[in-house]
Amino acid sequence: MKQIKIGAITIGQSPRTDITKDILPLLPDYMTLTEYGALDDMDYEDIMSQFHPAPGDEVLVSRMRDGRQAKFTEHFITPLVQKKIDQAEADGVSAIILFCTGVFPKFRHRVLFIEPQPLFHAIASKMADGQKIGILVPEPDQVAQACHTWGKSGVAIEATSASPYLEFEKVVEAASFFKNKDLAFICTDCMGYTLEMKHRIQEITGLPVLLPRTLVVRILCEMFS
Repeated sequence: MKQIKIGAITIGQSPRTDITKDILPLLPDYMTLTEYGALDDMDYEDIMSQFHPAPGDEVLVSRMRDGRQAKFTEHFITPLVQKKIDQAEADGVSAIILFCTGVFPKFRHRVLFIEPQPLFHAIASKMADGQKIGILVPEPDQVAQACHTWGKSGVAIEATSASPYLEFEKVVEAASFFKNKDLAFICTDCMGYTLEMKHRIQEITGLPVLLPRTLVVRILCEMFS
């Protein structure tokens, strides 16, 4: 089969080895993945000092190249992501995956663009079928944000926070929040959560877990199989 080049854009810095370790095994041999980072040309200190979210801002969290977590606003990162979309298309990719589950304005693109948030919400809403679901987000100030965003999608949630970029045990502790609650399943609402984290959450809660990084890649593979 013809080789297919896929672009992957992170809102942080590339390479996202924490994500690719889980998704590359899912890609067929005829697919190659080229990564682009919206913050590749910026320093961590500048990002944290200049683009820290203000009250009322849409909060986004991502990973820097050295593994550190960065937190910033959606309106800062959106034009940088658009530049990377344009760059990936100029490089001849057949499709682009956005490595973020955040809410963004509509991006300009010519090739297939897989944006996790609307797909994630549509699938979770249909599967929940009126039941409440659990939502895990990275930062405490994203909990209220998640309630608003998922509420707009018509989904009732129980939400808590633990960053996938800090201590693994904090994610394990957060999973206990969902125990013994009447939930259909759990969604880890960030591309940073790993397969290992998913499996630990399943073990602790006894609930199915929807993981966005593997979900979007399986959709991508279905489109090009």
